[in-house]
Amino acid sequence: MRVVGVPVPRPGPDQVLVRVHAATVSPVDMEIRSGLTPAGFRFPVGSDVAGDVVLVGAGVTERSPGDRVLVLNGSVGSPRSGGYADYVVVPATDLHPIPDNVSFISSASVGRSFSTAWTALLRDGRLGANERVVVIGAADPVGVAAIQIGRWKGSQVVAVSNGRHAQRLQAVGATRVVSQSAPDLPGHIRTGLGNEGASVVVNVLGAALAVSLEILEAHGRLIFIRGGVPQALDVRRLIELQAQLIGSAAPIDAVDMHHIHKLLSDSTFLPVIDAIYPFSQAGRAHRRAADEANFGAVLLVPDHFYRSADNLTNLFEEA
Repeated sequence: MRVVGVPVPRPGPDQVLVRVHAATVSPVDMEIRSGLTPAGFRFPVGSDVAGDVVLVGAGVTERSPGDRVLVLNGSVGSPRSGGYADYVVVPATDLHPIPDNVSFISSASVGRSFSTAWTALLRDGRLGANERVVVIGAADPVGVAAIQIGRWKGSQVVAVSNGRHAQRLQAVGATRVVSQSAPDLPGHIRTGLGNEGASVVVNVLGAALAVSLEILEAHGRLIFIRGGVPQALDVRRLIELQAQLIGSAAPIDAVDMHHIHKLLSDSTFLPVIDAIYPFSQAGRAHRRAADEANFGAVLLVPDHFYRSADNLTNLFEEA
């Protein structure tokens, strides 16, 4: 990937022009860049951005220049021009206001991860108070968000991940962390849940399907967010448990995103950021996001926001 100069786009009717302050490196971006989506290559990529409104098109009354906004997947990127750019045009109805005490960096870092985990756990999974939750793929940004949401609801949360991030996962709210390579993985998970089954299993990466079913209690919910390698499903086990298999993918609504921002603004939820790169280093950012050693969101910012190591420190301090 390389940087090129293009004209600043103009908003059409019912659209706004947003000046980008931060863009999230998301799985969608990486799939588009790799040509793995049905539509193939579409550039520039960048499905999730935070920034401020610069211009509004004809018919736009609910947004004004200067508004601080978050734009999530579905508004930018394929098939529209993506958010790895200084400016992007998006539909006015697809913007989520950012509170004044939440930075662009923080909003971008939680936008995709928390909206995905919130929708999966609370809307689709109907997570109640004080449940037993297992997050498989917990070091993924969505997994980190799911842990924080589970903690906020008062649940026991067992995080399943590689052994690199145990302390960090506990710091964001995991009751116990289990290595995905542990012998008798289901037994270790059940021990972490007080020798009981999980009422909700959030499988972030589509891995370990057999383990996910084995640790589920009767009438439990198994939620998948992303697909992995195709695996056989033990339907008999699902029937015996009278469990629910849930695929979660729908976008978040404005009310729920407002709630997430509110909980972020009062520090109930915390942004977890792994790295910040300038747009000119988008290739490095994608490689970092694909590295299992990373923990948290990988972000891109326009090069003029990223001039020195001192400014990079400032960007992290903003969050």
